Amino acid sequence: MQKTAPIYTEENNCQDCYKCIKACPVKAIKIESASASIVPDLCIYCGTCTLICPANAKKVRNDVDFIRQALIRKEKIIVSLAPSYLSEYADEKIENVLAAFREVGFWKVSQTAIGAEKVAADTKKWLDKQGDGVYISSCCPSAVQLIRKYYPQCSSSIAPVYSPMVAHAAFLKEICPDAKVAFVGPCAAKKSELVHFGGIIDYVLTFQEIKELFDDMGIYFEFMQPTEEDKFFPFKAGKGNLYPIDGGMLTNMINTISTTEARINHNMGDVGVRYMTFSGVKNIQEILEDYDKLGSGCKTFLELMTCDGGCIKGPCSNVHHSSAAKRVEVLRGTETDTERNNYQEVLEGLDIGVSYNYIEQVNPKDYTQQEIQEALKRVNKKSEADELNCGGCGYDNCRAFAKALLDGRAENDMCVSYMRRIAQDKTNILLKKMPQGVVIVNEKMKIVDANEKFATILGEEVKTIFDANPGLYGADITKIVPFHKFFSSVLSTGVDVVEQDIRDGNNYYSLSVFSVQDYSLVCGIIQNLHAPEVRKDLVLKRTQDVIMENMKVVQQIAFLLGENASYTEAMLNSIVESHQEGEKKDKEQKTFEL
Repeated sequence: MQKTAPIYTEENNCQDCYKCIKACPVKAIKIESASASIVPDLCIYCGTCTLICPANAKKVRNDVDFIRQALIRKEKIIVSLAPSYLSEYADEKIENVLAAFREVGFWKVSQTAIGAEKVAADTKKWLDKQGDGVYISSCCPSAVQLIRKYYPQCSSSIAPVYSPMVAHAAFLKEICPDAKVAFVGPCAAKKSELVHFGGIIDYVLTFQEIKELFDDMGIYFEFMQPTEEDKFFPFKAGKGNLYPIDGGMLTNMINTISTTEARINHNMGDVGVRYMTFSGVKNIQEILEDYDKLGSGCKTFLELMTCDGGCIKGPCSNVHHSSAAKRVEVLRGTETDTERNNYQEVLEGLDIGVSYNYIEQVNPKDYTQQEIQEALKRVNKKSEADELNCGGCGYDNCRAFAKALLDGRAENDMCVSYMRRIAQDKTNILLKKMPQGVVIVNEKMKIVDANEKFATILGEEVKTIFDANPGLYGADITKIVPFHKFFSSVLSTGVDVVEQDIRDGNNYYSLSVFSVQDYSLVCGIIQNLHAPEVRKDLVLKRTQDVIMENMKVVQQIAFLLGENASYTEAMLNSIVESHQEGEKKDKEQKTFEL
């Protein structure tokens, strides 16, 4: 039995994008040190995060190694094959699929749909004994997790019977006590049942895991040679194979597909029972919010599945066709008239009653308005006007984010507006401290930002504009400087850096223009070469540049230059040293005069 959570984060792969928080319907994610981890106590194991994570950092626990070791030990294992196999293996001959399982080392393959039929029958018997009210199927373990954890007021409505997987495993253990059972299907939440029902179900694998096992062992369906042994054990299921599609359970409870659809559409049912089917977590959450409005005057039975479209759209499937296409395959492959044997009597007499109280409800902490406001202040949101509710952090609004901060599940730097403000403040400080003039220009040749030094270097007219519009935001660079062509050149060509000395009347500038974002944002750094503090630095820099360029040539043609190389280097270095000594003496003289 596995102790690792069914869904987890591969921390080294997590890219700090918060996409999993946005997608998680119950926000069961904790951000810590820029890594998004799953909180097991909050998770409903729907698997949504594993599908949307762009870095593939959210993983469904892989149990292939455990089943591989079991096969090496020659354990007698029966596969409980989920009815979604009809859409998963639609292009394969089922005899070849069964032969592949045998070739791997499994003893028998049985249809989980047998357990589904038992669940439908026992749920119907239980429902018939209930009074008016709302009642909910137990077939989807993720839906059961959602209700138990987040809607405890609805918990008593869950049918007290096993899920189809557990019911089927219990049946197989009843008829083959010495065998172990391995479920194979498209569901991640089934792995959560392994913890509580480990004495009944032994292994839970996904379609992805079983494909990995087949590939590792070099087993391919098209090369299989089926034998008489390759058939479903102990008999073939019937309408239970409809379970993975919307309304599949209801079809088993009220006999026919057409009758099911009619009764759903017209709010009809047998003896005052409304049968309804819904899928998708968001949809289910909305329904549970209106729980009190559903059961007036009659019985209402809800078949709920967290995967949109049902189990055929489970997160661990290898085939990603549309719900409609998969539904067609399930309908096409389901047989309504099947032969049964003596084991049918064992199935009918099996007790599959259970309580789901082992799933503990989530008790969210209640925070005062003052606590929430204090948390918001941490991200510089001091009033309602600052609460943008942009959703960039992954939460629906700023107050939900504030509660996550208080819970310790979020960090300040998840707030986009807060981080933008910090970045802007840092940029402003850096621009103010720089001794050079700095200007940032966008693709429309409009100034995004500039420091005061830039305006001062360009003269009184530009400085006056800067005083009226600090940062010169939105100003047209073509009207501010005469050398704007260097900015447009870098923007249009994507050239990384342009360095140019520019004479403008009596002014002499050193200009560097470089790309910040290709073709959309450039930065210019300008210095007045007539300024005394610039000239010495410039002479030193350019002398050092000469040294470096000379040494490159020396290395290339050293055999020609000989001793001249060291002589040249010494002469150029002496120039640098003389300037440095001059600066030192100037400083000493000024100190002496003071």
